[in-house]
Amino acid sequence: MEHRYLKIALTLAVALQALFWFGTNLINWDVAQGAVGYVLSQEDHLGYPNHLVPPVTSPLIITVVLLTILVGEAAAGGLALLGTYRLWRARNASPEIFTSAKGPAVLGSGIAVLVWFLLFAVLGGALYQMGQAEGTRGALEGAFRFAGYSFFTLIYLSISEPR
Repeated sequence: MEHRYLKIALTLAVALQALFWFGTNLINWDVAQGAVGYVLSQEDHLGYPNHLVPPVTSPLIITVVLLTILVGEAAAGGLALLGTYRLWRARNASPEIFTSAKGPAVLGSGIAVLVWFLLFAVLGGALYQMGQAEGTRGALEGAFRFAGYSFFTLIYLSISEPR
């Protein structure tokens, strides 16, 4: 039974993390848009001055990328929150019912991994080399932690509870 409560708590943590970042980015729209624009512009890349992709400065593309991040954070948070609720309701149910209640929690945690691993680490970090610029290194390091927390939760959710 304690595993079920831990899964519920970890899923809630993923939900809150994603929703807090969604809210922070939303209420700081101009700052978030500036940060995304800075990454896509590839400014201040001294270590690797040659790029695989051209710098992007189009306000429309910058806005679309930021909206993609926001939608991902909102989806991860909303699904994980729904998953928390469903797991809580199934906490005393049979193993089959509890397992079937995991769907939104798994999906929310998986989307959180994709937001902070795929969008930030792979595309932002590797493709756009955001780790080279002093102002974006912290976001890249944070994304690693957030993806890790979400991935650990996803793995733990996938493990069957002992009988």
